[in-house]
Amino acid sequence: MKVLLVEPPKKPWEMMGDFIAPPLGLAQLAAVLEVNGVDVQIVDCNASELTWSQLERAIADAQPTLVGASAMTTFLPTASRVMRIAKGIDENIITVVGGPHVTFTVQETLENHPEMDIVGRGEGEHVILDLVRCLENEGDWAKVRGIAFRKDGEVVQTPLPKPVEVDELPLPAYHLLPMDAYYFTVFDKFCTVLASRGCPYKCTFCAERGFWGPGWRPRDPATVGDELELLHRRYGRESIWFGDDCFNLDGDHMGLICEEILRRDLHLDWYYQGRADLLIKHKEYLPLMRRAGNLMAQIGIEAASDEELKGLRKNLTIEQVKEAVSLLREHGMVCQGMIIIGARQDDASSIMRKLDFLKWLDVDFPVFTIYTPFPGTEAFDEAREKGWLETTDYALYDMSYPIIATEHLSREEVMGLYNRCFASFYTDPIMMARGLTSSMPWKREIWRYMLKFAARLYLRRYWSLIRELLRW
Repeated sequence: MKVLLVEPPKKPWEMMGDFIAPPLGLAQLAAVLEVNGVDVQIVDCNASELTWSQLERAIADAQPTLVGASAMTTFLPTASRVMRIAKGIDENIITVVGGPHVTFTVQETLENHPEMDIVGRGEGEHVILDLVRCLENEGDWAKVRGIAFRKDGEVVQTPLPKPVEVDELPLPAYHLLPMDAYYFTVFDKFCTVLASRGCPYKCTFCAERGFWGPGWRPRDPATVGDELELLHRRYGRESIWFGDDCFNLDGDHMGLICEEILRRDLHLDWYYQGRADLLIKHKEYLPLMRRAGNLMAQIGIEAASDEELKGLRKNLTIEQVKEAVSLLREHGMVCQGMIIIGARQDDASSIMRKLDFLKWLDVDFPVFTIYTPFPGTEAFDEAREKGWLETTDYALYDMSYPIIATEHLSREEVMGLYNRCFASFYTDPIMMARGLTSSMPWKREIWRYMLKFAARLYLRRYWSLIRELLRW
């Protein structure tokens, strides 16, 4: 039996930088299949620069029994297209889509996408292996935990399996990927790593808790060290993004990973996503982290007032944000701050206050995201119940396009303010001078990229104004 896992052609999020990241989830699934004797291949269209027609040839040449893909909400249309291509080649190919979006929209997905035979729900490692064994033995799909499928015109959902024991998983099958093709803006020898799964927090806009479950499951730091050493010594990776939902949740765990990096003499630059309050709580680890190569932290600032943070159930205060940014600067680390605009209560003044707040904080690289109610979140349930969702085109659910209007602004007005915020920050003379004259070469290079991005947003903004004038 042949399994083909596909990362479809897709446009990266410009606001996060110029990058191609490895499909870590597919590599993990492939590793589980491979160690159990299954013939598996990964096609990463982005890294291999494959067009849709070239992907079609790749699928035909592989002659797979099963084609699988994973889909975040904004990438559902591309995953759907992969499955349509597979069915067009051979209608007997079993098509499977997993990931966060389909986990939370099982009924809708199977009703609207006949090209998808099976939906994988939640973590996929147990599911994919059990499904392959079932297909090999021509067994009953209903006995495979964690899937959904159509039978006699009805959608059947099987019970979820137990959470994956993360330390029992093999290392991702990096050898099945074109590793030299992955980069992040100025870091051309780049890869992503997960040191844990899950997040115990309950932010209204985040679906991660619902997908991974309510607990936090850390990997053994020694195993993380093994993976980092493999990536550095065999694949020449020099920059690592820890893609954990909350890398700095446990100071001891984080510290042990740093010690592994130092003990193994791995010369890595790395960055992570974490929380401002936990950065303060574990501030005694900051010197160790810096010695181990930590250059940057991405923290969720999200808002400019305690009231807004409370509404997002962030369990964070503005004072904590201020202290966290100050601590990063004190220890020579760069801060990438995420902030949300276009929430239901936002007006033009509140959005501009967020811009001013980031300038006052002197965040190195702010990322403005538009409030997006993803399926699986409390925000989505509320927006659907109250009729706020103005589009169900999931390709637009990418945090750079308004899905709802606010109480004071239309979606078009939110879009204009989004463009204005990015452009204003990255063309501010003071911010620009600090970024472009930084002592860190990679920081200067990122600033040059963001200036180009800001220029594109300015052009979009003025082109929009011209079109409005012409229409008038």
